Amino acid sequence: MLSKSKFILGQQCTKSFWFDVNNVKPSNPPDDSAKERLSAGNEVGEISKQLFPDGQEVPYLPGKEKEMFEITKRLLEDGVTSIYEGSFIFDDIFVRVDLMNKTDKGWDIYEVKSSSSVRSYHEYDASIQWHVLKKLNLFDLNEVFIVTLNNKYSKQKKISPIKFFNIHSVTDIANKNKLEVEEKIDELRTISVSPEEPTLKIGPHCKKPHACVYMDKCWPNNMNEINSIFKLYRLPLKKKLKLYGEGIDIFEKIEDLESYSSIQQLQFEAYKTNTPIINRDKITTFINKVKYPISYFDFETFTDAVPIYEKQKPHMQMPFQYSLHIQRDEDKKLGINDNHFEFIADHDEDPRRSIAESMIKNFPKKGTIMAYNESFEKRCIQSLAEYCPDLSDELLALNDRFIDLIEPFRGGGYYHSKFKGSFSIKNVLPAICPNNPELDYKALDISNGGMAMSAYKEMRDSSKNANVETTRNSLFKYCRLDTYAMYAIYQKILQI
Repeated sequence: MLSKSKFILGQQCTKSFWFDVNNVKPSNPPDDSAKERLSAGNEVGEISKQLFPDGQEVPYLPGKEKEMFEITKRLLEDGVTSIYEGSFIFDDIFVRVDLMNKTDKGWDIYEVKSSSSVRSYHEYDASIQWHVLKKLNLFDLNEVFIVTLNNKYSKQKKISPIKFFNIHSVTDIANKNKLEVEEKIDELRTISVSPEEPTLKIGPHCKKPHACVYMDKCWPNNMNEINSIFKLYRLPLKKKLKLYGEGIDIFEKIEDLESYSSIQQLQFEAYKTNTPIINRDKITTFINKVKYPISYFDFETFTDAVPIYEKQKPHMQMPFQYSLHIQRDEDKKLGINDNHFEFIADHDEDPRRSIAESMIKNFPKKGTIMAYNESFEKRCIQSLAEYCPDLSDELLALNDRFIDLIEPFRGGGYYHSKFKGSFSIKNVLPAICPNNPELDYKALDISNGGMAMSAYKEMRDSSKNANVETTRNSLFKYCRLDTYAMYAIYQKILQI
């Protein structure tokens, strides 16, 4: 049976669809961001039912699609005028409709999304549902809508579903997509029974709208090597794919090297000479901006699709943790626990005021604040200042003191082949400070921001917070390493 989710997968990539229907195990299963999208979708789906509060829900019965269809038909026969998760089958195609509501002109159907804008694959999602219901002809249809989040909505006490959502009619688009949907259904049916996987070149569809979990089946084995054209800094994916299609997969095969950007030129030179490329003037310019004491600073944040705190917006970055290492002067060397201040908000409260007050208490009144990709930290501080107007002056004064540690790398002051075309701290740190177990993210239980957000939100969920202290300690270790890594990197810069 062809489900709506499989149709959307096949719309993105027929080969990925073939792997899925043949139960091929993915080598890179969904990450924390994918799990977060699923969780957000469930939360938003629950709130969306309040648009039609007197509806009846069709329960999800795994593997029992026909039974779910029968339940839906009984609700229709009983005169129910609003249905959640209405389930339908036509010609072995199964769809579940998030919301259905009967009007004087016929039934309106709604596809609910946790994003704040309508994307093309959302339109195909709605179109396959519209197709099935049109073909079934069980009742008169009026319109099909996509429901998205209003990202300007700020929670005030109880969420107002009318204000929280934006509702977009896509009836004309669904009708326009009719022929394309029918052709895609026929194509996917043929592929699903084929003993051989489809022949399909790699392309932008491998990463959009969602990263494929089967990329290792199709992409070259050397794509993660330091000389892979897929590691060229900020080269658009379309251009990388064009090179790959022409048989150019490594630096050595590129003929017109001079046509590439200055950073890409550094990549070529560093690989060719097998030595870091250093521009001491740029390094010195950066160092001269730094004033002691240096405050190495990093936030961890979470987002909620459905706001739970006052003045919180959908998907708003909410700081819940920070780490702060303070280096008083150039001669004062730090261990990972030296001059360190850290904070994690209580998981059952709005974290913003408590984190703002702790920051004001612990930051030195002068000196440089060093962050990696400073714009994120500065935006978070701006948001805290708006939420805590009585602390605004002190918080915004911090923003005037920031310096971005990524600058000497992204600005061409230092390039190492092991950066692999990325200036992420996770790439820079092991290249510039190799073989240091104290700086090893892989040794941590929580090793990236996505994991940190998931861990904090699990603590917030009373049904999952049995190991609160263990989780808090893991969060402290992760965020502490982020700021100590900045300290270690800056010490290396001083030695260049």
